Formats: sequence, C-alpha cells, structure tokens
Amino acid sequence: MAASTAPHPAPPQRRPDQVPLPHGMGWVTSIGPGLVLAMTFLGTGDLVSSSVSGASYGYALLWTLVLSLVARTFIISSIAKYTLMNRHGDTQILDGFARITPVLPGVMAVVVLIAGFITQATFVKAAAIGLNQLTGGWGGAWGVFGCALAVVVATLGMVLLRRQFVVLEYIARIASVLMIGAFAYALIGIGHVDVAGFVRGLAFEIPQEQATSAFAPIVIASATIGTIAGNMPNLLYSGFMRDKGWVGPRYRRLQQLDLIAGMAPLLLINLLFWTVAAEFSREHPGFSISDEHDLSEMLHVAVGPAGPVLLWMCIFLAAMTSFPPQSRGFAQLAVNGLNHAVPGWRRFLGKDETNPLFRLLQVAVFMVLPLVASLPGAPNLIALNIVGTAVSTVLSLPIIVVCILLLTGRRKHMHDYAVNSPLVTILLAVLGVIAIVVGVQIAMNIPTMFATAFGG
Repeated sequence: MAASTAPHPAPPQRRPDQVPLPHGMGWVTSIGPGLVLAMTFLGTGDLVSSSVSGASYGYALLWTLVLSLVARTFIISSIAKYTLMNRHGDTQILDGFARITPVLPGVMAVVVLIAGFITQATFVKAAAIGLNQLTGGWGGAWGVFGCALAVVVATLGMVLLRRQFVVLEYIARIASVLMIGAFAYALIGIGHVDVAGFVRGLAFEIPQEQATSAFAPIVIASATIGTIAGNMPNLLYSGFMRDKGWVGPRYRRLQQLDLIAGMAPLLLINLLFWTVAAEFSREHPGFSISDEHDLSEMLHVAVGPAGPVLLWMCIFLAAMTSFPPQSRGFAQLAVNGLNHAVPGWRRFLGKDETNPLFRLLQVAVFMVLPLVASLPGAPNLIALNIVGTAVSTVLSLPIIVVCILLLTGRRKHMHDYAVNSPLVTILLAVLGVIAIVVGVQIAMNIPTMFATAFGG
C-alpha cells in the first residue's frame, strides 16, 4: 500500500529557551527597565495621590492602591508579552496597534503629544519645587521657575550621554532606596500603626465625601485606579526593554522578573506614603491637603524639622526619576506612531530615534515647553498632578484596553505558545471593563477638577 502523500501537520511551536536569570550582583545590573518604569510612575502622582488619600480618608481607600498596582503590573506584562513574543518581530507596542488598524498609531501619536506634555509639566514642576525647597526656598514663585530651568538643563545634559539608559537605571535604584528609607524614618517618628485599620482598608468601600477635602473620594479613587489599564506611560515599557537590548521571546522570563522587581519597591513606597499620612490624620482630625506645603507641614509636625527635608527630597527624586526617562519614552512613542502615519517616514520604522523629529520632540515638547507649568500663577502641584493623571487616562484608556486584549489573544499576532489562556483573556476583559467605568467617572469629574485646579 502506497504511503500517504498528504502533508503532515506542522509541529506545535516550542517555547524557546530563556535567557538565564542573573545571580549575585548580576541582579543589580540585569534588572532595570521595570524599576525605571516604576520610578516614572512615582512622578505621575503616586507620592501625591497616596499622601492625599491617606491624609483625607485614612485607610478607607487603601484597596484602590493595591488593586491598581497589581492590575497595572498585569497590564504592563501583557504589553511586554506582545513586544517580546509576537509573530511579526514588532519591538514597539504601536507597531502592534498598526496591525489592528493603520490609523491607530497616528491617533496615539497625538494622544502621546497631548498627555505626555501634561505629564511632563507635572514632573518638571515637582522637581523644581523639591529642588527649590531643598536649597532654602529662595525667590518665591520665580525661584521655583529658576529651579525648573536648572532641571531642564540637567536633563538635557543627561540625554546627551551615550549610555543614558544605564544612568537612568542607577538613578532609579538609588532613588527607590532613599525614598523607602525616608518614609520608613517618618513612620518610626510617628511611632504607631493602626494594623486593624490597615486591614480594614483593603475592603472595597468608598467613604462619604468630606467637606474639608480638596477632591471627592470617588475622584481620588478614580485617579488611583485609573492607572489600571489606561494610563499612557504604561506603553513606555516596550521602548525601555528595547533600549536594554531585550528583543525576542528568550527574554520573557527575565522581563517578568524585572517587572516584579520594579513594582515591589513601588508598592512598598506607596504603602509607606499612605500609612504615614493616615496615621497623622488619626492624631489630627480635620487635617486636609490642598497643596504640597500641607504635605510639608504634615511631616514637620509628625517627625520634626527633618520631616519637610525628607518630603522635598522624595518629591525631587520622584520627579527626577520620571522627567528624563519619560522625555525619551514619550518621544520614542510619538515618533513611532508618526512613522507609521506618514508614508515618507516609514523608512525609520524599527529605528525611530534616527528620525530627526525624535530629538526635536524630546527637547521641545517634552522638556522645554512643560516649563510653563512652573511659571508664577500656574496651578499648584497637587491640583496639576491629579488633573494631569485624569486627562492622560481619559485620552488613552479605551484604545489601550481594547488593543492589548485583541493583540495578545489572537494567533494571528502571537506565537502559538504565547496566546492568552481563557483565564488571562477573562482577567484582561474584566480589567478593561473596570478601567472603562473608571475612565467615564474621571471624564465626568474633569470639569470640576479643572475648576478646582485653575480657580485657586
């Protein structure tokens, strides 16, 4: 009997061998993009939002912090999964968006330009305030602007370095250790922790609005949870991985370790911020935070003269671990989208930094123009931070949620072994629904938030 000539089915794809995990001091030098990304999140409001929430509502909204950071890690991991394990060799997440519909990268480029500018404005103002206070609070509002100029000049010098990402990694490592130490010291100075209240704070509840707060509980909760899926800086991780040289599925296990290593100190820092503020509010009923100087006063009363110094140091470090890397990340993302949208620029795809527009956007839009937020009369840091986070989330949330779900759940885009399991698909869908509901809630509150921010 003749042998069958029918073609044999293609063998299932095998997950490639993984890059070995580091040992000893290799952990310090191998782990980087996740911590750089985590430290940039501090600049988007974690220090401010956690402190405001803890001071205004005690531990009542603590669950929003834990939920948002766990879910954010899950979403970022999905973004990294696509850029490492897709069938097409894409190394930027917007390359994947283009495969869903060609107009998406151009749309996202516009979103990045708007939301990235707002975010960078918050960063440079925070860094300037921290630096100004650490140097004696000289010159009033114009002194803050002078410090903002110094921050921009220092950042310009940093981005001209050949190994700028390595420098950013080491800054992020040092900053994370210093911030954990600073607020641990503040908590020791306070001398007590309401463990039972901390545990109760993990229950899913929204407290009644308090008249003394600058923002309603639902707005604070929305600003916190809004980073679950829709916060646009989440998209920067794929670019940071490429800068590190992590390209291809062999880096997936190392990337997962890197992300956890970055998010763990972020969670610890935020819990310390929140706990210090909550414990202070227990002893000082009615205390509320409307600007960064209220935060300083809180720490001064709690731990003495060292308190404000610790706060301004943390604000400066949080902003300076955000402003330089995100000027690069936002420019990468925007140029990648424009390279897809403009036919004549498609020759730059895969090497976005060679497009002359990259350096122009990095310097002009994401470094120099944000200085306007530091001019006298601009909104205070608390208001600018919460409004900026809300705008960034609303602009980017629907696109990110839908695209990540479509890209990682289809064999058309992913290697067979990398396609989402049904459980992961369900989790992404649930997070997407939550994020969209939060986005709608934020959008409804944006007019009031702008009135609060710009109306004094």
